Amino acid sequence: MNREVPNTRGAPTPSAAAGFDVVGDDPGARGRLTIAPRVVERVAQRAVSEVDSATGSATRVLGIALGSGGDRARVSATVHADAADVTVEMSVTWPASVRGVTEQVRSRVVSQLRDLVGIQHTHVAIRVTALVTDEPEQRRVS
Repeated sequence: MNREVPNTRGAPTPSAAAGFDVVGDDPGARGRLTIAPRVVERVAQRAVSEVDSATGSATRVLGIALGSGGDRARVSATVHADAADVTVEMSVTWPASVRGVTEQVRSRVVSQLRDLVGIQHTHVAIRVTALVTDEPEQRRVS
């Protein structure tokens, strides 16, 4: 059963027929979506928090940690079109493997940025600032 398909080349699109200004069928000609670095930082920070044994990084003054690491890692990002450079400062809960935790963090950040934000190329640099324990520190008196 052959049906003839009417030739619609050159016919106005429904948007143009309705009086809207239509640039064309090329999606690139319609505009641009700019992802702010803060969005990338928030998504990456959330991705880090979803990995077991990855915790926040303590504030440091002259190389000395002040207080605990907290629950959120420090994240900074720069965005270039569909690529991002992400830097994560975090602590790892001891006795977890630092290499294992950082690989999980890197994988999670890359996948979340790809799936949620649409960034296809991500470089993630991770700096582990401390190994922390879940137990409160016990001081010994000599």
